[in-house]
Amino acid sequence: MHWLWTGSVQLFTVFGIRVRAHASLIVIGALVLLLGWSGGDTFFNRMASVLSLFVIVLLHEFGHCFAARWTGGSADEILLTPLGGLAMAYARRRPWPTFVTVAGGPLVNVIICLVCGIGLYLTMGQWLFWPSQFGLALGRLPASPLTSIAPYLFWIYSISYFLLLFNLLPVFPLDGGQLLQSILWPKLGYHQSMLMTVNIGLAGSVLMIMAGVASLGSLVGGVLLIVIAINCLLNCLQMKRMLVAQGPWGFSEEDAAGFDAGSSRRSSSTRGDHEKNLRQRRRLETQAKKEQEQIDHILAKVSAQGLQSLNWMEKRALKKATQRQRQRDAELSRLRQKTQ
Repeated sequence: MHWLWTGSVQLFTVFGIRVRAHASLIVIGALVLLLGWSGGDTFFNRMASVLSLFVIVLLHEFGHCFAARWTGGSADEILLTPLGGLAMAYARRRPWPTFVTVAGGPLVNVIICLVCGIGLYLTMGQWLFWPSQFGLALGRLPASPLTSIAPYLFWIYSISYFLLLFNLLPVFPLDGGQLLQSILWPKLGYHQSMLMTVNIGLAGSVLMIMAGVASLGSLVGGVLLIVIAINCLLNCLQMKRMLVAQGPWGFSEEDAAGFDAGSSRRSSSTRGDHEKNLRQRRRLETQAKKEQEQIDHILAKVSAQGLQSLNWMEKRALKKATQRQRQRDAELSRLRQKTQ
């Protein structure tokens, strides 16, 4: 049971990105294939259905990884779970790199829909923008080698289409919630934009749970929606508690970007005292910048995996950084007054 809850199996490594499958995904995947929960009247069709779903999810996560690297961030691991994929993609903590990194995943779904849409047009002779159009269109066409591949194109198109719509819901930590936060960030600052996003996410999670309960007639779909909604709700609660506990200091754009050590100066009582204060100020600024980089990495991990993913050392580092940052803020405020 412990392995089922926390274990994983490494699948392969490509482009320096290690892909792992959560242990529970392997068990659930086997049950889906054996019991036919994925649809399809043959084992081959069920296998094709499951594989296409997780290939699309995997490509979506690769989109996040490549986007993070393109903006100067890092990405080295993808974990596939029953609830979807989780890319360990760490963007530089700025609005634009964050927006691009998050948007990289949905962009892959858009590309998949476009490719499959073109394929459906070439095989069926018409554009099918809504999945509901496919059944009617296919029934009017004579059987041929080209139309025989149309159902597979349609299945891939439908999966990518609905994953795209679902991921764009403004519920943190779904892509839509993270995109909303990155859009609000330049105007409100990181702390306030994230606080607003998780509050919206809390309300959205409750609505998703209600929708899941209402759709329990479709047992698998309703239960899956409820589980995902609860997961989003817990992530929002954890992030909100951290935001409230740490306060705005840990998310200051000034700290993240580095302090401006080249501001204009005024004369102090003596040149020696001024130079001493300036050196001390620069030393504190350097310490703050280095520590902020460490905190950025921890916060990115929390954002991607939840507060429970932190080990004892990371939690201790976060707590110690809070105390040191408050002391530095007071000292830097005093030194700035003396060196400006």
